Amino acid sequence: MDKPAREIKPRSKGPDFVGVGVQKSGTSWLADVLMQHPDVWIPKKEINFFVRNYRKGYRWYENWFKDSNGKVCGEFTPVYINSPRPDPAHREFYPKFNPRRAVFFWLRETAARDALKKHYPDARIFAIFRNPIDRAWSAYWFWRSRKERLGKKVIPFEQMWKEDGRWIRTTGLYAEHLSYWRKAFPDFLVLFYDDIRTEPVALAQSVYRFIGADNRFVPRTSTWVNKGKYNPMTIETRKMLADYYKNEIVAFSEMTGRDLSSWLEIKPSNEESKL
Repeated sequence: MDKPAREIKPRSKGPDFVGVGVQKSGTSWLADVLMQHPDVWIPKKEINFFVRNYRKGYRWYENWFKDSNGKVCGEFTPVYINSPRPDPAHREFYPKFNPRRAVFFWLRETAARDALKKHYPDARIFAIFRNPIDRAWSAYWFWRSRKERLGKKVIPFEQMWKEDGRWIRTTGLYAEHLSYWRKAFPDFLVLFYDDIRTEPVALAQSVYRFIGADNRFVPRTSTWVNKGKYNPMTIETRKMLADYYKNEIVAFSEMTGRDLSSWLEIKPSNEESKL
């Protein structure tokens, strides 16, 4: 395969690409295969500029990419997809029990999509998506394991789900997220966690091509970053989550042209040890 012509030239400052989601969907694996590429520069996976460090300014943000030396450069902050939106219906960024909620309302944080469009309109934007049912369960156990290691209080999955702690419910509204982001970035690339298992090299090379790197490069794909162990989901919980996400999954399937019927299958989970 011939080396593809680079569709975009590396920027003089700032990111050429940004991964914006989705948490617990293989983002660490994807960042790892991007970092392996000799023509790609990721100084740090999650810079969190548009959600936590925006007050530090664009000079601070662009300083992360100053040593790219002509390579295609970028970052991958999964929570960007959940960043505040300008419309009133999406102003509540943090759940009620999270102290950052008060900070958000005080500082009026920016919307990642709009800030990226304004300052880096040619940046390549992408996200990787996982069955939202399994993603929510994985996110809960990842959060819980961290709390338990620190000796802190944990809450049941049902309470976190009800209160949308750490955006556990709303992160899975993929059709809504995709529609919102594609209004600003029509070429927004959609990737699937399922493909990490079935065709990892092809998945990695599709991202290389999208960001303008040599897609002939073959990365190591067997490394699973942030792998964790957790209890399997009960059938009752899976049914509840499937009912909640059904319409969203159908809409997301239509938007992407991908058959996602397997996401709604009600069967015992094998997802005890995943990303």
